[in-house]
Amino acid sequence: MRRLLSSDFIKTSTGKEKVNATYEAACVMCHAIKKFYSFTGKKVGFKAAGGIRSTREALAYQAIVEEILGTDWLEPKLFRIGASSLLDDIVKELGKR
Repeated sequence: MRRLLSSDFIKTSTGKEKVNATYEAACVMCHAIKKFYSFTGKKVGFKAAGGIRSTREALAYQAIVEEILGTDWLEPKLFRIGASSLLDDIVKELGKR
């Protein structure tokens, strides 16, 4: 919790590890952010990063944030997805419409 005091964001991983973002880690981190906010009133952002390659996965992280932290966190200054390979899948999904 102390580290959150000087943080604007926390993120799941750098994307360079063997195991990157997981839904379980996202839930734990979002609960920590929520608890920190309840104690301090300071909003800390969440960034899911590493291994997110599909629109479906990105939407799952969005749902986790919304469920645990609420819709207030669904804005760029508080919620981000770091996934360089995600753009191709988003373009593909948009092309289906």
